[in-house]
Amino acid sequence: MTTLDDLFDPASLHGRAYGVLVQHPRSTVPEVAERLSIPPRVAEAALEALCQLEAVVRLTDSKGVVRFDAHAPEALSEAETRRRNQDMLRMQSAAARLGETFRSVRRTTDADGAVVAVYERRQLLADFEDLQHTAHSCVKVVERGPFLSDVETEERMFELKSSRIQAGIDYRTLYQETIYQDPERLRHVLATNAVGAQARTLPDPPMKLIVADDRRAVLVLHTDERRGDPMGVRVGPSPTLDLLVKTFDALWLMSTPISVNPSEALDERDKAILTLMSMGATDDTIARRLGLSRRTVVRRTASLLERLGASTRFQAGVQATRRGWL
Repeated sequence: MTTLDDLFDPASLHGRAYGVLVQHPRSTVPEVAERLSIPPRVAEAALEALCQLEAVVRLTDSKGVVRFDAHAPEALSEAETRRRNQDMLRMQSAAARLGETFRSVRRTTDADGAVVAVYERRQLLADFEDLQHTAHSCVKVVERGPFLSDVETEERMFELKSSRIQAGIDYRTLYQETIYQDPERLRHVLATNAVGAQARTLPDPPMKLIVADDRRAVLVLHTDERRGDPMGVRVGPSPTLDLLVKTFDALWLMSTPISVNPSEALDERDKAILTLMSMGATDDTIARRLGLSRRTVVRRTASLLERLGASTRFQAGVQATRRGWL
């Protein structure tokens, strides 16, 4: 099968015939045959093939003699480049469609214990949404930077999370403490807490993770799409999933509830109360040491626990230390 590649191959018959017409425009079949030292019928067949490729045009002069002339090589090269680019785009488009099917087929409800690699940021985000959409009872998340989502995606995730909480799904999210330096994400955290989510912090969680119903998980390995290795893995029921669930539960117990007003500083009296609280002092002891009424101490203690998002005095002390308040 003759292609345009043959035109620029001086070793091929069609390339040689095209070269003759480039050098000797409007040649007849016998003239081309003579210059190539081939039989006229072979030359005629070669010229007919070049006409079909639209590399050569057939002309009839005023005397009725059939002659052949070549189209400009640059025009042929540019046309072939455009055709190949179009073929490449069609191939890439078809590959993208098949790729979506490939990933969709492998994103099963039960992965039979399989660990499946995920290579694309958009697919990781799609998996995060899928796990939340399909969760029946609970979603556990470990969130830390660098983040996968932009502001628009983050807003969509917030709306999804809020709707699932309202549908009765229990959310537990463990954040890196840098959340306090991110006002927009912190706003989302406090808003979802207000509708029933639970959020806690650790200084440096060891991974980024989402688990749905303790049955499926996605573990993020890194967020750099320039790397060729997987960005994350999907994990189905397996010892690996059991380990991830137990790790989350252990981290949750080690964490402290997120503060309602993390940036609001303490006055000296509250610092003193908090210091004595963290040492295990009772309300009566604190009142005597600071010269306050017991009622005042009880009221301020309750306010401090609320501000720090703590349920115990020990947690309040840990949170205050991490905030740099003590």
